[in-house]
Amino acid sequence: MTELPPPVPRVVELPVPGAAADVRVALARVAALAGWAESVRDCLDEEERARAAAFRHETDRRRFVVAHCVLRHELATRTGAAPGALRLGPPVPARGPRPKPRLEDHGLRFSLSHSGDLVLVATAEREVGVDVEHVQDPVSAEQVLPLLHPAEIAALRALPAADRPAAVTTVWARKESLLKALGSGLFRDPSVDEVGAGPVPRRPVAGWRILDLALPPGPGPVREHARAALTVRVTSGEV
Repeated sequence: MTELPPPVPRVVELPVPGAAADVRVALARVAALAGWAESVRDCLDEEERARAAAFRHETDRRRFVVAHCVLRHELATRTGAAPGALRLGPPVPARGPRPKPRLEDHGLRFSLSHSGDLVLVATAEREVGVDVEHVQDPVSAEQVLPLLHPAEIAALRALPAADRPAAVTTVWARKESLLKALGSGLFRDPSVDEVGAGPVPRRPVAGWRILDLALPPGPGPVREHARAALTVRVTSGEV
């Protein structure tokens, strides 16, 4: 029997109200786990190591290594396999050059997202997509606006300018989580699906539910401004 690795230190399991019991989301922070990730990075496969080595900036390399080590350990906890024994492929057929990966020889599905110091790993016994985004600056938010659904654009333009960046980021996180769950990424036009700009996400694609995720405050004195969302496949009995 495979001996499971110890739990990843300082990882927080986020509450996911509205999702089935098999859906889990883990939150990790790069700065807190950089040393741990270096100590266990042998669990990464050859492709992951090559991708990590290709980063030009150390910050990006460190974030990638932490994210993928956390992913493998979360998957190991749920599957009973050793982190380094997990085979993350072949990918599910999808449009574009970066198809959605999956676990070989296991039905557990997963999604990974990171932004700045934050890493989110979602696992479920169904298709799932997760996204985390730090709140955009006003200029970036205005650049993103034209890419959204017309109803979202109208709702966001009606907001006070000071509130718009956070609202745009919320919409974008919802949209990214949906596109990742579908396996299409941004090869599906982000203006097609109305995920909603209000307090509750809409349900633009039948059989899928989008949920906003509440992130706990960061460890430092400076408040962290980020938004996150999860999309899960739902059955007719769960709709």
